[in-house]
Amino acid sequence: MQDLTNNKIRKIILNEFYKRVQGISENPKIHMYNFPELKEIKNEIIFENVKYLINENLVRGGIDEDQNQSFPWISRLTETGIKLIEDAKK
Repeated sequence: MQDLTNNKIRKIILNEFYKRVQGISENPKIHMYNFPELKEIKNEIIFENVKYLINENLVRGGIDEDQNQSFPWISRLTETGIKLIEDAKK
């Protein structure tokens, strides 16, 4: 299994959603569990990182709960999330 830190996982998710905002994503419809860079990461780890991004107000989204499973989703980046990505590119 690929060994990515939480910061790298969060950066992958934020960068993909930033690309979607810019209209330059190669995977505009793929759910984050299926991002190529995250394919080998356990879903529970991705879930916790998405929850972190939501709680830190870097993305808008939520967590749908259906009986025995939870399903995170992101609708968009916040201004804070966009600024974080743009500042990192400088």
